[in-house]
Parts: sequence; structure tokens; C-alpha cells
Amino acid sequence: MRRDRPTDDQLARVFATVLKEVLSGQGLRNHTGLDMETDDALWEIAKYGPGAPPELVDAARAAFAGQLDGSNAARWRAELARKIGPRRQPVAEPESGPTDTEARGGAEPPVKPLGATPASERAVRVKGDQTSLDEYGRTCYEGELFTGEVEELADDGRTLLLGTYYLGIEHGRQQEWWPDGTKRADGVTIMGAAVGEWRYWHANGRLSELVVFDENGREMTRKRWNALGEVSMDL
Repeated sequence: MRRDRPTDDQLARVFATVLKEVLSGQGLRNHTGLDMETDDALWEIAKYGPGAPPELVDAARAAFAGQLDGSNAARWRAELARKIGPRRQPVAEPESGPTDTEARGGAEPPVKPLGATPASERAVRVKGDQTSLDEYGRTCYEGELFTGEVEELADDGRTLLLGTYYLGIEHGRQQEWWPDGTKRADGVTIMGAAVGEWRYWHANGRLSELVVFDENGREMTRKRWNALGEVSMDL
């Protein structure tokens, strides 16, 4: 099994192949090793197929260049730090003495700001049919970018999909199940990019695929098994 991450040349060959596929109308394959920004640009081309405007092709090439030079990942980390930073600011201690409630030995209830709590803060888990996508493909709930879990259910009430989101983007653990409850997929994303180990299972419960990504979403290794448990790919 290859232990090192794909080289830039290997990624360039993957990008060229996938670009050719989407331009021919074949659609975009999953888990290519390309990052979220490059995938998004390729999806835009896939909507048109052979008739894709040249500027979309140029945008995809620019996005891929950003993956190679690390600027895409740097931008994601900076944006995440910007969004999370204010939430980590310590709450100022009150200047006055203890309240009447504290003097009686009780706890003062938390003070909530006036006005409705934003949907993204209020919802912890919602059903998939309660969400929508904005023009950038981000998941929204009640008109706001959603933070929390989105669950898809089968007709019998079993969970088929459970995804974690931060401000409309997949961020956290992502899981899928077969209709009978057997695990189908399990992995983690950071701001839309798959990272670490992603595992997939056949409907009979046997492991079907193990893909390992680095912290920037680059595919490092991939191994597949058939439904009998026999190795069919080891890269």
C-alpha cells in the first residue's frame, strides 16, 4: 500500500481526467482527492457538460492551482478561525456583587438577548426535508445557514444519513446506513473537505472501501474489497 500522499503530478493527472469526464457529460465522480473548491468548480462544469462556458473551465483550473499551492486550505482555515473566534471570547465578569438569587444559594439563570434565537443556534438536529440549499450550495434551515445535524430517514423511521454542518458546510462526522440499519459510510469533514479515514461497507456488512485523506483533503491511500472480503484494489 502506498503510504505517501499523491504527488502534484498525480493530482494533476486526476484533475485532467475528471475535467475531461465532466466536459463529456459523464458527471463528477466521488472522492477524487481534489479539494472542495476544485470539486465545486467541476460541479459547475458538470451542470453544462459539453456546452460548458470556457470561463468555468478556467475557474476550475484556477481552483485546482489553489489546491496545489495550498492557498485553498489556508483560506478555509482563516475563514473557520474568523467565524469561530468570536464565539470563544470570554464573557466579562459582572462588576457588581452577587445577585439576590446567588445570595440565597441559588444559581442565576442565563441571560438571553432580546429577540428570537437564530435558527442556526436553535436547531440541534433537523430532518433533511426541512433544509434547503442557497445559491452557493450551502445548507440552510429557516432561511439561515445551518449549524447542527441533518438526518435523513427511511419510510420505517430508520436513519439513513446523519450529517454534521457548520454554517451550511459539512463539518464534522458524516454517516450513512443501508435501509436495514447496516452501516454504509463513516468519515469526517473539515469545512467540506474529507479528512482522515473514510470507511464504506457493503450491504452484507463487510468493509468495501477504506480511503485515507490528509488534513487538506488530499487522498493518500485507497483500498477496496469485494462483497466476499477479497481485496480488489490497494493503492
